[in-house]
Amino acid sequence: MSSTCPTSSASSDADSLYDANPIKAVIFDYGEVMWMQSRNVHVYRKIEEENKLFDNSLIPTLLGKELAAILPKNFQDDLLTGVYTAKDFDRLFLSAYNRRFGSKVEGLNFFSATEYDDEAVYEEAVLTACRKLREKGVKTVLMLDTYHVDEKRDGRRIPHMEKYFDLVVESCKEGCKKPDPKFYQITLDLADLQPEEVIYVDDSKINCETAASLGMRFIQVFNSMDMLEDLQEILGFDLD
Repeated sequence: MSSTCPTSSASSDADSLYDANPIKAVIFDYGEVMWMQSRNVHVYRKIEEENKLFDNSLIPTLLGKELAAILPKNFQDDLLTGVYTAKDFDRLFLSAYNRRFGSKVEGLNFFSATEYDDEAVYEEAVLTACRKLREKGVKTVLMLDTYHVDEKRDGRRIPHMEKYFDLVVESCKEGCKKPDPKFYQITLDLADLQPEEVIYVDDSKINCETAASLGMRFIQVFNSMDMLEDLQEILGFDLD
C-alpha cells in the first residue's frame, strides 16, 4: 500500500489549511513511479548487443567495486547537480568495465545514449492519470534528479513528456537535488504553487519526508495501483 500524508498524526490546523487550499497540482518523481528499471532491462541488453559487450554486464559493472574505486568523491551528487555530465560518467564507466572484464572496448555511450529513449517502457496507468489531471485543470509537474547528457548542458530531455506534464524540473539545471528542500522550493516557485496546494508523489521515504516538512501532502509509492487509488481518494475524481 502507499503511504499518504496527512494521516491521523496530522493536526487539525493542518487539515484546515489543506481544506482552505484545494489541490492545484501533483508533483511526480520519475524513477520507480512512471519509469521502472525492471521493465527497461531490454534497453541495457540492446546497448550490450550493439556495442558487442558481454551479456548482462552493464548492471554488474554499475554496482561493482571497479567503478566504485575510480569515481571521484560525491560523484553521484555532482552528476545530478550538473557538475559532471553523462559523457564524463561514461568515460569512467568504460575504464571500470575494461578492468572488470579484461576487455579493450574503446568507446561506449551508456548514460549518454539518448538514441534508446524512445524504447523506454512506462507505467501507462500513471501517464493516463497525468492526462486526466490536466483535463481536470490540475497541473502536473515532473520533478526529477537527472543529469546533463554532454558538454552542452541542456539537461536530460525525456521524449514526449510534454504530453503529460505542464512543467519538467531537472536537478542538473537547478544545481540541487532531492531531498534538498531548495530543489522543492524551486519547483514550487517555477510552478507558481504553495506547498498546501500540492500532492507530492515519490517512491523514496526521505524525499516524501522533505515534501511533508515543507507543508505538502504526499503519497509514497510502493506500487502504481495503490498510489493511483490514494490520489483519486484525495482528489475526489477518477483517473482512469
